[in-house]
This record gives sequence, structure tokens and C-alpha cells, in this order.
Amino acid sequence: MGKAMRRANGTGTVYKLAGRRRRPWVAAKQKIIIGYYPTKKDAIAALERLAGKDLTERYNMTFAQVFDAWKVEHYKKIGPIGIEGYDGAFKIFAPLHDRKFRELKTADFQGVLDAHMHKSHSTVSKYKQLITQMSTWAMREEIITTNFAKFVQLPENTKKEKETFTDAEISKLEADGSDTAKIILMLIYTGMRIGELFSLPTKDYHKDYVIGGEKTEAGRNRIIPIRPEGLPYFAYFANKATGPLLISGYAGEKKPANFRRRDYYPLLEKLKIQRKTPHSTRHTYASWARKAGIAPETLQRILGHANYSTTANIYVHTSAEELVQAVKKAKIC
Repeated sequence: MGKAMRRANGTGTVYKLAGRRRRPWVAAKQKIIIGYYPTKKDAIAALERLAGKDLTERYNMTFAQVFDAWKVEHYKKIGPIGIEGYDGAFKIFAPLHDRKFRELKTADFQGVLDAHMHKSHSTVSKYKQLITQMSTWAMREEIITTNFAKFVQLPENTKKEKETFTDAEISKLEADGSDTAKIILMLIYTGMRIGELFSLPTKDYHKDYVIGGEKTEAGRNRIIPIRPEGLPYFAYFANKATGPLLISGYAGEKKPANFRRRDYYPLLEKLKIQRKTPHSTRHTYASWARKAGIAPETLQRILGHANYSTTANIYVHTSAEELVQAVKKAKIC
């Protein structure tokens, strides 16, 4: 360690590490390293930003306290479904809630995540996203010096063919006629995310289209046409509404997570429809739209994707038979 530079008592210490380093200058206060910096000026500036502050409480912030501080900023930028996802991710890190955040290393995060690796890649990615963003916030606030969360290892993402509802399965839902079946069909006939439908104000229903959306800038406040087959179901819930939301008159579960568990999956089981996630309704709409000849850029706007590659790579499903027929029909120039 290099020689420490004398500063006024209580204001911290700046010193330079030996050897060739990208960030050789160290700022420390109350025997706690604030960070590593490329220049002496940067290190001094870091200490000056903390002038008059007692680091004992700040630098002992627990995982739970960092989460609470981080979400005050982040939750302003996302919708209710995003918030629900992060709240769920926070819960799985319960073993770390009372640990000092600055003492957590990659092994601590990995140890928690390893118990959840049997879940889908998107789910565990959400868990990693939370701790990575919390760590980024903590670095900005100079609580930690390294984002150890980004070194967490996730299993390889093996892409699976996304499931869609078959015509026979849609017919079963049509024949069932229950309000739960109607909601599933509304999702199928619009391609809306489940959270988008459940948070849709009645005032944004316009008979043959709705204005809604969430998640991304491209997804918010977009025009979503309703397929003709779905018009009666939207009209039904609009007439039945008892509050500001379109599905306020629905007697079942009105929170997406509860709807999935208590209404959606039980109905699929009752109708002997192969189990598939509610997001399969969105895949079904996208595949139908492609077969119907809807222009790629139009489908992109309907689904609320920032770019068409997302639409094509994830939501559009082409069978082997379709590919073969397309080649057979192709003309040789």
C-alpha cells in the first residue's frame, strides 16, 4: 500500500496502491474503503461528497434496506406487473435480507439462486436482474466498490418452441362460456399481456379496439385491435363493469398472479386443455396474425415490441409443414 495523504481529522484518507493499476487511488473513511479511482482528484472528490456524513449507518445498510432505497427510484419507471416481479424476486433473497450489503459477494448471491435453478430461465434472469440493479445503485451511492451480482452464473438458456392454443382448444373455451374462459379468449383475440388486460380502464375500450399496454415505451398507450371473434367478450365485460377497470365486474381473481393459479390453470385442467402459460395466448395471436398476412411492422406495433426481431424470434411460430409449402410455392426467377 502506498503512503497515505494527510487530511483533516474525520475527513478520510487518500492513498495510492503500488504497481500498474487502472484505478490505483483509494479513498477510505472510518477504516472503510469508499472506492478505487483512476486519479487522486477523483478519490478526493469521493470523500468530499461524503463530508460531514457518518458512514457507520450508511455503510452498514442491509440487503433489505438497499432494496427499499433502490425501489423508491426504480418503481417510478415501471408498471404494476414489473413491480410485482421485483417484489417476488426480493422474497427469494430472504436469507440475505439482514446481511450487510457491502459484505455480500458473488458466492452469497449464487448460493441463493442455485436453489431456484429448476425454474425457467426468464424467472432466474429476473432474480439476477434485481441484484444487479441493486448493486449498480449501491455502487453509485458508494456503498460498494464492485458489482459482484453481475458475476452470478445462470444455466444456459435453451430455447423451446413456444406453445399456442390450437383451434380445438379455442373451441373448447368458446363452448365453456364461463367468465374465465371469456377472459382467456380476450387475451387470445388481442395478444394483450395479462397485466395489460387486467389494468385496462373501461374508458380505453372503443368497441373494436382498446388503448393500453405496459412494460416498454413501445408497449405503452398503443392501439390494440380486437379480432372480430373477441368483440362480444369485450362488450360483455364493459356492460358488466362495476368500477373504472374493464374487468371490474369479474367475480374471480383480479390480480394476474392469483388469476393464473386459481382461475386460469383450473379451467384448462377442467377442459382437458394441455397446460400452458397465459403468455401462450399472446403467442397464439402473433402466429395467427402472421398467417393472416398482417405486415411485420404492424404486428410489431400491435404487440408493443421495440423491434420486430422480438416479434419474429419469440412470438411467431412456423410449423415444418408451412416451411415446406412455402418453398414449394416459391417461384424460380
